[in-house]
Amino acid sequence: MGDQGLVGLDFIKSNITENEEAIYYYADHPEVLDVLRARRIETVERRFADLMAMKPEDRPDFLCVGSSGTLVFQTLDFFRENALPAVKRAIELATRAGIPTHIHSCGPEKELVRVMTEETTLSIIDPLEIPPMGDCVLADLKRKYGRKIILKGNLHTTNVMLRGTPADVAAAARQAIDDGAAGGRFVLSTGDQCGRDTPDANLHALVETARTYGKY
Repeated sequence: MGDQGLVGLDFIKSNITENEEAIYYYADHPEVLDVLRARRIETVERRFADLMAMKPEDRPDFLCVGSSGTLVFQTLDFFRENALPAVKRAIELATRAGIPTHIHSCGPEKELVRVMTEETTLSIIDPLEIPPMGDCVLADLKRKYGRKIILKGNLHTTNVMLRGTPADVAAAARQAIDDGAAGGRFVLSTGDQCGRDTPDANLHALVETARTYGKY
């Protein structure tokens, strides 16, 4: 892709539980979690050693250390105790090597932003979904954490990008820029994804707004 894009490596997940069966399993077998936590950290360290053995030009531009719905099938306490240690280790190693780290986690994310900002050196987090799918208010997150972490988002996937008009997309993009761009450390993007039938005109409206209104 050259300068036209960035390549990220799916490095470690911020989820341990991703469905109901896993929740029941770990509730019935809590002793497994001690082993799992240690193995996840070992995996991070082994994979990072493999990564650093590669030629610099072959390494990814950033490491992905998140996963969908981190706080959907995990409580915040469960995440902190069981998933976060390996994520923190990955971020620590990457930061030391000058490699940016990225979390994508749809759904409730406000508390995840707080934890990652206060307790790690994570580079960037998205998609900062608004209610009802998420619980994020971009302007609030910017005010609280925008000096330390890059915020990325958060145009609504369905109401704006899929079902809205190009004018709706442009208005939402301008609002996101107003809410998140002051002082930098903001990436204008969608609030999770663009569905299959998202109109091309809406995508072009997002890009054009970023190119014009997004200059500051």
